[in-house]
Amino acid sequence: MATKLNKIYVGAIVNRDLEIFEKLRKFAKLNYNINIVNLINFKKNSFSEGYLKKKIKKYPFSLLIVKLYSEEENQKIYDLIDKYFSDIPRLNSVRSVKICESRRNTFKLIEEKCKKINIPKTYFSINSALKAIDNGTPIIIKLDTHNIRNLSKYDRIIGVAKTREQFLNLIRKYDVQNNVLFFQEYLGKSDIIYKVYVIDQYVQTITSQDLLRKKNFTPLELIHMRVSIDHDLKRHILMLGRKFNMSIFGVDYLLKDGIPYIVDVNDFPSFRNIPEAVSLISNYIHRFLEARINLPRIPKKLKAKTYMI
Repeated sequence: MATKLNKIYVGAIVNRDLEIFEKLRKFAKLNYNINIVNLINFKKNSFSEGYLKKKIKKYPFSLLIVKLYSEEENQKIYDLIDKYFSDIPRLNSVRSVKICESRRNTFKLIEEKCKKINIPKTYFSINSALKAIDNGTPIIIKLDTHNIRNLSKYDRIIGVAKTREQFLNLIRKYDVQNNVLFFQEYLGKSDIIYKVYVIDQYVQTITSQDLLRKKNFTPLELIHMRVSIDHDLKRHILMLGRKFNMSIFGVDYLLKDGIPYIVDVNDFPSFRNIPEAVSLISNYIHRFLEARINLPRIPKKLKAKTYMI
């Protein structure tokens, strides 16, 4: 076990996957003397500048974790982070959290910065989607917002359109002028979705077909769900994390004609099916903070992985 640091405080602005987050908080405190303090006032179910200032005055934070549902009031949180945490590193950049709130922004960045990653063709306007349908490309329509509170990921899918009539009928109830919908090439039904979890250089892939049938798995069952990942795909996914400025993230991909296509990116996923994630994340935080405190210069491999933006 690594040597414990003197008492260290990590600020957290977290309101989703709280069960996993609580395990992380307890493990980090017990094994590394790292105290993770959530800056959301759950007694009042709010995030306020006054509450934040009290916590900053009480605790000398060395790192910030941001893990949020995608909601309009998040902009207030981002503004206060800029105001009070400008010189404190983040586990994932605030920029990456904001990008992952929107499917449009997520896949736009992949198209621009991750040329070697295969993704379904994305259509950023109704006209381009209709043109694709006219050319024989079916379109899957989803809500653009990613992490929506109290809405399952399956309810975020509006439907698949193969004709203009189907497409227009599916979108007619939505405020399309404000880009609330996301249009992408439909690759066809896939029986297996692969979920990739990344913690620094640790990469683990599981198959998700069993997740639809069952919620709670034994550790042995979880091990049997694991599959290997192609070396080049692993390398490209790690590069995606660097382009997004994320150290801890997840992606979903499926295979079409043997080619992997990434269909989802999630900043700081729940890791509920990766039992060792809590210890790995805690260890990563510990290594970074230890280097930050004890070394005159943070090693590049750590510095490049914890983001100031």
